[in-house]
Amino acid sequence: MSARHLLAAGALVALTACAIGPDYERPELPAPVEFRGVLSPQEATSFADQHWAEVFHDPELQQVIETALANNLDLKIAAARVEEFRGRARVARSYLGPNLSLGGNTTPSPGTPDDSSYSLGLTLNWELDLFGRLRRANEAARAQLLATEDFQRGVINALVADVATTWFRLREIDEEIAIIQRTIESQSASLELVRSLKRNGVASATEEMQALSQLAATRSRLPQAELTRVQTENLLRLLLGDAPGPVARTSQPFAFTIPDDIPVGLPAQLLARRPDLRQLENELHAATANVGVAEASRFPYLSIGLTSFFGVISPELGNLLNGKDPAQDLFSIGPFVSMPIYQSGFGTGTVEVSKAQLQQSELAYRRGVLQAYRETADALVVTDKTRGIISETVIRRDAALRLLDLQKRRYKAGVVSYLEVLDAERQLFASEIELAQSQVARVVGYVDLYRALGGGWTP
Repeated sequence: MSARHLLAAGALVALTACAIGPDYERPELPAPVEFRGVLSPQEATSFADQHWAEVFHDPELQQVIETALANNLDLKIAAARVEEFRGRARVARSYLGPNLSLGGNTTPSPGTPDDSSYSLGLTLNWELDLFGRLRRANEAARAQLLATEDFQRGVINALVADVATTWFRLREIDEEIAIIQRTIESQSASLELVRSLKRNGVASATEEMQALSQLAATRSRLPQAELTRVQTENLLRLLLGDAPGPVARTSQPFAFTIPDDIPVGLPAQLLARRPDLRQLENELHAATANVGVAEASRFPYLSIGLTSFFGVISPELGNLLNGKDPAQDLFSIGPFVSMPIYQSGFGTGTVEVSKAQLQQSELAYRRGVLQAYRETADALVVTDKTRGIISETVIRRDAALRLLDLQKRRYKAGVVSYLEVLDAERQLFASEIELAQSQVARVVGYVDLYRALGGGWTP
């Protein structure tokens, strides 16, 4: 049989041979029929299908996100990891084809002019992969590559959400500091009023101390709020791939409109939309294929090769290089079989390890799916319930504002004590802070919902 025919036969065997080990199938998982607490009629459309710029329509925030996507170091690491596994997949795929190499050597040869002989030639080797070891390895490498690509998408998903969340918290802290400063100004004016009344014999020293104490308590909150703002700016700068420092932004009050109806799609869509679930599933696929690699490794390896140098051998190096006699042409072809006989439990242990890793991957995938459902449900509840909290807090804030104005006028008229004014000031301050915190909580819930649904990474 000619070498060409033998190689063709080997290719046919490799293509038709079965691959040992389990074929991947997606596990059956429990899934809710619909999300709990949906904010719009259940339908296939989801706002997570929208590009992040359409969801976060603040121009300043859009610029910040674009900067993060260009410079974030975690995203750059993820991109480099994709390139690594793309190379690994290429290596695994190369084993499926023939391997051609050029070699040469020198051996002692008594009786020749220089007591040595020289050889140079080509070696062709091709493993036929009768039991699918190489194909399973290639399958695993491909699945791992897809997993790293999904990991990269997951980093984008998390980065967009983290930047948006940090930005909104920063704007909320700005609002809290503005509230504290306004309250300090108001309480300072109240203190001056009390002192004026005291000088006229209308107010007491106790009332002055009460006003001074409340002003000092409010002032003490300002350094902590400013510290939180600096820390939040530094966190945002880290997400932007930059050193700690201030973050440029307008001085406009915190404001971000969230639609009342938010389409979230169907629960089953999470499996295809969320990159972290896609990553876990591809890792499960790779683990399944690796079981086949381990099982096939216990069977013989069959290779076809052209060996013993398809080339020349000569007692003189000069003749070898110029092709003159007494150089000789050599050629041989034949199959090579390698079969593990005794490995002290190595093969069995390798199979057991691969099966245990497969079990871990499947459990991780199941846990990830359930976690995704929970995250989505939690974000839906936050986005829904904070709307009612904000409405009630606005009512409280407006009432506290009117009450403070009333109590100040009644105090000037001598109808109530200054304790009533202090209590009204505390109510107003608390309601304004709570309103700012409730507003950012709803916005962050909106961001978390977008993240939980897998939004942000779609090109």
